[in-house]
Amino acid sequence: MPVSLLWAVDVYGRVYSLSTAGQYWELCKDAHLEFKRVTAVEQCCWGIACDHQIYLYVHSSDVPIRYQEETYENQRWNPVDGFCERLLPSDRWQWSDVTGLKHQPLDGFELSSEHWEWEADWYVDENFGGEPTEKGGWRYAIDFPATYTKDKKWNSCVRRRRWIRYRRYKSRDSWAKIPSGETGPLPDPFNDISCGGWEISEDPRSRLSLWAVSLQGKVWFRDGICHHNPEGTSWEEVMTPGEVVQISCGPGDLVWAVLWEGQLLVREGIGRDNPKGQCRPVVLTLPVHSHLTLIDNGCASPTVATSALNSCLH
Repeated sequence: MPVSLLWAVDVYGRVYSLSTAGQYWELCKDAHLEFKRVTAVEQCCWGIACDHQIYLYVHSSDVPIRYQEETYENQRWNPVDGFCERLLPSDRWQWSDVTGLKHQPLDGFELSSEHWEWEADWYVDENFGGEPTEKGGWRYAIDFPATYTKDKKWNSCVRRRRWIRYRRYKSRDSWAKIPSGETGPLPDPFNDISCGGWEISEDPRSRLSLWAVSLQGKVWFRDGICHHNPEGTSWEEVMTPGEVVQISCGPGDLVWAVLWEGQLLVREGIGRDNPKGQCRPVVLTLPVHSHLTLIDNGCASPTVATSALNSCLH
């Protein structure tokens, strides 16, 4: 049976973990940080510190966490210079993404946060469909965009090659502050957090779901979290019919939330192509003076607690 960890926070904000292979609670590193909430999956743990910022703790492993950056160099042939960087006004950028729509020069790539480092410099990918290309890695086509081949033909008027560079995640066995990403500074601090979604795909290293609630009752989703990018890319606000006070994300395709008025919401239809799903109308409303205060989306079914009855419902 693989070793797993149970995470907990005491009243002083210290984080502890209990291993299934051990007998005692162990104090987590970076004891100078005080936390309010923690939520974990097999390979990592997220937490909200007392500064209302979200931190990530990734376990050490012999397998490095690497992310591949790529960009494409595009050229067109003309009778004077042959293949060169002189492109037509209607062509794509000289340096672009795979679609040709986004400008991506080599010096335009930056590390997403201080928790990453470059492994080496850029290099040309000289493989095409599992087969080696000519030296230089060029793939040829009649025009942009078209079907590329590794062989130069008489009607090959354009060519491109892929450049690759890897970055490695270095902040392991320590709490790393998650950057806001492309959204910029968030307008409101976080108050609750929940992760899950590891059963949506059969691949255990596929995308994970991270949901958060701000002090203003807004719901946020962290996009792009996966094994080779544990921080994710950016926060996206998810609209709700009311102010949310608590959220719970289980291993499957459901996310439950408790509104300020004590009502229960659920998002369903979560999948690989729709990680945020759709919001269903209020699914549970209790009588006056008896509203929901807590929900836990477990592996089998959600469990909720009410304020007046002080009991759990399944």
